[in-house]
Amino acid sequence: MTEKFRTPSSINRSPDIDAGWAWVIAVASIFAAAISSGVYFTFSMYFPILLNEFEASRAATAWVGSLNNGVYMLAGPIATLFIQRIGCRRTVMVGGMTSMIGLALSSLAPNLVTLFFTYGGITAFGLGLNYTSWIVAISDSFNKKHAVAFSLSQSGVGLGIFVFGPLFSFLISIYGWRGAMLITGACTFQLTFLGALIFPPRIPKEIVSCESLPLANDKICTDEEVKTILNTLNAETPALDDLPTAVSLKWMTHCCWMLHLSCFLWSVATSIPYILLEDYARSLDLVEYYIIMLSTMGIGDLVCRLVIGPLVTVWKLDVTKVYAVSQLVCAIAIASFPVVVNGIQMIIQGFLFSVTFGCQCLLLALVPRSLFGSQNLNRIFGITMFFGGIGILIGPPIAGLLVDSTPGRSYWVAFVFASVMELLAAAATIGCLFFAKRKC
Repeated sequence: MTEKFRTPSSINRSPDIDAGWAWVIAVASIFAAAISSGVYFTFSMYFPILLNEFEASRAATAWVGSLNNGVYMLAGPIATLFIQRIGCRRTVMVGGMTSMIGLALSSLAPNLVTLFFTYGGITAFGLGLNYTSWIVAISDSFNKKHAVAFSLSQSGVGLGIFVFGPLFSFLISIYGWRGAMLITGACTFQLTFLGALIFPPRIPKEIVSCESLPLANDKICTDEEVKTILNTLNAETPALDDLPTAVSLKWMTHCCWMLHLSCFLWSVATSIPYILLEDYARSLDLVEYYIIMLSTMGIGDLVCRLVIGPLVTVWKLDVTKVYAVSQLVCAIAIASFPVVVNGIQMIIQGFLFSVTFGCQCLLLALVPRSLFGSQNLNRIFGITMFFGGIGILIGPPIAGLLVDSTPGRSYWVAFVFASVMELLAAAATIGCLFFAKRKC
């Protein structure tokens, strides 16, 4: 007869949960996030250059950036499969090599169509493998301190925008856009070395076999059995208490779909400013303020990601409610871009947008864990990323089409469209919260 599950009070924690090597993984994820965000959020620097280089429309040129951002998130379910097969460590390493190859090929692209496949496809796929893997690795390494650790790791995004924005601008001015992409490829290759630092948590020395746990009576534990042991060690309540019932499955399904819809609409909205902002600044003759604004946006993003995680933990805030509020504020920030009249105002608007955007990016990974538990994060977050990728694919091209079709190529229609999409995303998040509270 197998013994009952032992609660955390009767079994020592793994030494690498919330401590030890877990913090090494958290620090490594900061640099990984910085490198990835440097590629992800700086395409607007290439946008006007590619417009002149290939003499294509804004809608067609925007597809390069939207494909990159979209495939980055569409890769979520595929990254989940990679993680299940080869683990987070190898998945990150494969992603680093893939993104390096994509950027190297992009530097040789003779036309936009080639960039669709190299920059928009290969590079983004590699970065997508990296992003999802680090989120799962942080979730596996932290329990009580998960929000703090994830906030710390995601602060690398703001750091990347702050550092790589001016750096890429300098590289483009010295080596041209092709040389800048080649050097960027060398930077993304460093993801391979950072991924090598990911190791699964160790099992406490007290556990010498699987026979004391409700597993198969084999002498050697399988990967699934090891995962069950760690879940048992670090869960707040016994794992059997979390088995879903028919009612819980119903509300989880409704809640999941509202979360997927929210991510889709949010991605449509927030992908537009990052693609069009430099072109918009040029239209206002404020291009000299754009680099300053981009660095300021990096600072805003960095500060928000560092602060929001500890606040959620210390004040025990409902992350879903905070997520909805941040979406409402972000909609207002986006709608305010068309009223920009000078460089100082543009810098302030960019800072406000980056603060709300950074908050949403951080909470996007915390909300599924809060609603459905860490055991479901891998599966649900990958699908949510997929819907977000679809939103990013269609957002910038629609915005570019709106700008081109507006008399005088006005940008206000594109920003109003993005603001409305963000408001709808907030409504979907509130719907998700409604189903979560009713649990029906």
